[in-house]
Parts: sequence; structure tokens; C-alpha cells
Amino acid sequence: MAQDDNFEERLARKELLDAFNEVRAVRGEPPLTEFPEPPFCSFCGKGRSETGALVEGLDAHICLLCASEAARLLRNATD
Repeated sequence: MAQDDNFEERLARKELLDAFNEVRAVRGEPPLTEFPEPPFCSFCGKGRSETGALVEGLDAHICLLCASEAARLLRNATD
């Protein structure tokens, strides 16, 4: 069972890394080659050393750039 859990964790980390890299590609940023060490932005995968600050939620963090983009998207959605 422990091997199955380890496989599922590795698969989830790979899927999350792929999602981070999709966001980074849209922004023209280089892809991450390995899963970031916590804490990191739950949206783009940047660590605190790259962002300077992270807003911490219960189970997630968000960097200023992602928070700004989210605010812009919300403003546009309500216009």
C-alpha cells in the first residue's frame, strides 16, 4: 500500500508541476524542472525567493503577480 501511495503522490506532484509550467509558459517564463520546495505560489509555482512575498491561506499560497492577475480577471468578469 505504501508503494501505491508513493506512486499517487509522485503522479500528483508531476501533474501540479505540469500545471505550473503551463502558467509559466503563458507568461513567457522558463519552466520549472523540479517540484518547488514549500512555501510556493499554488498558481504559478514560484517560491518565496522568486516572489518576495506570498499570501498564505489555509491550504494554499498566492504571489502578488497571481493575485493581481486574479483581481484583473474578476474585475473583467463583472464588467
